[in-house]
Amino acid sequence: MQSILKYYLTPTLVVIMMVPFYFGGHYLWFGLIFLSCLMVIGDAVLGKDFSQVTAPKNKFFLNFPLFLSLPLLSILVYLLVYSTRNSYTVLDYVGAILGVGLIVAGYGTNSAHELIHRSDLFSRTVGRWILSLSLNPDFSIEHVYGHHERVATKSDPATALRGENVYAFVIKSTVKGHLSAWVLELKRLRAKKLMILSFSNLMLTGYLMILFWITLFYFVAGWSGVLVYLLQGIFAKFVLEVINYVEHYGILRKENSSVQPEHSWNSNMKISGLILYSLTRHSHHHENGTIPYWELSPYPQSPEMPYGYLTTTFISLVPPIWFKTINPLLDNWDKKYA
Repeated sequence: MQSILKYYLTPTLVVIMMVPFYFGGHYLWFGLIFLSCLMVIGDAVLGKDFSQVTAPKNKFFLNFPLFLSLPLLSILVYLLVYSTRNSYTVLDYVGAILGVGLIVAGYGTNSAHELIHRSDLFSRTVGRWILSLSLNPDFSIEHVYGHHERVATKSDPATALRGENVYAFVIKSTVKGHLSAWVLELKRLRAKKLMILSFSNLMLTGYLMILFWITLFYFVAGWSGVLVYLLQGIFAKFVLEVINYVEHYGILRKENSSVQPEHSWNSNMKISGLILYSLTRHSHHHENGTIPYWELSPYPQSPEMPYGYLTTTFISLVPPIWFKTINPLLDNWDKKYA
């Protein structure tokens, strides 16, 4: 049971990040600073973890934190929106938006990522509602049916090419990924002879989910509430795309070859793995996307990120430092796998 309790660290962090909204003001920066320090320093101090969970027959307590993310993050975003009814400074709101966006990206997108890979409608629907908090209606389509098929190829919007700037990549991946999701969804609807303008269209229902939040938050705090919801969602989406960037940067495979563990950057840093529900074990995930997070293997032989997830993400935001850090690792990848 102790090995399972560790997966409740992230829900606990969300509750902790709610507290500063009671105090307001400069305290609204607490969530961003606390979460960043925890992940960067935690990975540096605790290092790597190659262990695996021995899952019980009843997987309830392993699944529960994934579903818990929707109510917890909905409350957190609500608190952010409600805070606009106070007269805090713009700088204070910047801290709040960045902190909430980071945890929505870290906890929300990763929980949703796990759920949209499942076959049952309930899990996928909950996953899509979580993604609506980060303005991301296309992810449940493009990631599962596009990215996993095309990963590490030039046709994959979510795979960064060598020498590609992270900011240019975010724009490319966002636009092309969204368009790709529409192409995939229209193909599915035509194959099943379903109407495009209907509730069967997952892109349209994804837009309606976002519209639900916009309407709700408008009644909570007017247009200022809608604005902070949209800004935290845009930032959460930005974080997702930057993570895509560092997970696949510079790795290529032949278009028709099978996806192997060496076709994504792996990480076994302990804190990153706990907070992100083993998304860090990306090599195994891309080898088999149906494996639940607690069964993902560490694959220590796979190519590794230079640091933990958030540290590597921060480095990628400064292109000269990023290229200087990643290029030697790419040289090693070429020698082993190219």
